[in-house]
Amino acid sequence: MAEIADFGRKVKKIMKQRGITQTWLAQKIGATEATLSRYVNNSRKPQADIAAEIAEALDVSLDYLMGITGFPAPIKTLSTEETLMLSAFARASARDRKIIFGVLEDHMTSEELEAFKNLKNL
Repeated sequence: MAEIADFGRKVKKIMKQRGITQTWLAQKIGATEATLSRYVNNSRKPQADIAAEIAEALDVSLDYLMGITGFPAPIKTLSTEETLMLSAFARASARDRKIIFGVLEDHMTSEELEAFKNLKNL
């Protein structure tokens, strides 16, 4: 499990991947750029409500930013298609799950691939 000290590094990484500026994120969460810079550079830790606002603005789970999970799962509500796929996946055999993951492997981020490798029930 990652350390909470990785909060800023993860925020910075997601911002870079998505082309988000500190100015935009600071405005989105109602903070100054200086305050956000302190969070991003790990010189200050945000309170839980601010960390949650940052996660929501970046569309990642707070668990990811806090080091509880290893990949930045989006927090958006699932579409009908995604819900149907998850429901069917839950009923699939272990063999079929391996096949499904084999197909999706090319579309996974490095964090998702690492989490996939750590799965024991596949």
